[in-house]
Amino acid sequence: CSLDDFIATHVQACSSDDLVALNLACSIRSMSPDMEEAWHSLFGSGVQPFHIAFTILAVIGLIFIISVARSRPNGRNILILGPTGSGKTTLFHRLQYGSTLNGTVASMEPREVTTNLASDKSPAARPVNLVDIPGHPRVRDTWLAWEKSAQGIVFLVDAVDFLPHKSAIAEQLYDVLTHPSVVGRRLPILLVCNKSDMGVKAHSVDFIRKRLEKELDLLQTTRSALEDVGGGRAASTRLLPPGAQAFTLAALQAATGIEVGTASASAQEGDGVGLVEAFVRRCAPA
Repeated sequence: CSLDDFIATHVQACSSDDLVALNLACSIRSMSPDMEEAWHSLFGSGVQPFHIAFTILAVIGLIFIISVARSRPNGRNILILGPTGSGKTTLFHRLQYGSTLNGTVASMEPREVTTNLASDKSPAARPVNLVDIPGHPRVRDTWLAWEKSAQGIVFLVDAVDFLPHKSAIAEQLYDVLTHPSVVGRRLPILLVCNKSDMGVKAHSVDFIRKRLEKELDLLQTTRSALEDVGGGRAASTRLLPPGAQAFTLAALQAATGIEVGTASASAQEGDGVGLVEAFVRRCAPA
């Protein structure tokens, strides 16, 4: 297409500064014969005015593309998942600010921030994109908007209120572990048992891990049987291949390469958060 058509098509995407450059390009495009002669005497006959015009437009286009790319997820996404009340937003603030601010309020919308971790000491540290996904069943699948650019998943459970909700927690974790993006990309996951500051009221990491492994094993058996009866492809949503041993996180890693680490932490007090920060920086190096 002609330069005039190109300008007419793209002018709406330009800022005021860009329009100044476009006006310059148009001025070059409409030079009088005397101006063109002066131009050739200055730059030589090999450089035509429209060459400069297209160069200016190419620079404008490059700036526009870069600005759009910066406004999108940067491919260094760390997703914070888990049921409602597990402390996800508290951890989100702890990682960003090193504190919990003035408390948190449950939200039905994801929170997202591109930031250095509060513990980063080097000014050259690269920022990471933290995404806090709501835990309510109706909206917790919004994490799928970041699935293809995620580098790791932090999955929080409430170590105090774990037993009454162990089945629901296992179902959410099962859906994450069997998701095609997690399986295909072998996304690392850190299972964080939060609220360790509650002392004896908080269950230990080993207790929670073993209970979840039993629940996940039961879910695999149940879902596979239902899909077999319904003619579905049970193997597509299995944690382990058919005929494998009872489910454990270690068996999952051996069979699929998906690493699920565990940690005990208190997002409220900051205890153990260093383990989470180390996981984040392993997934998205500084």
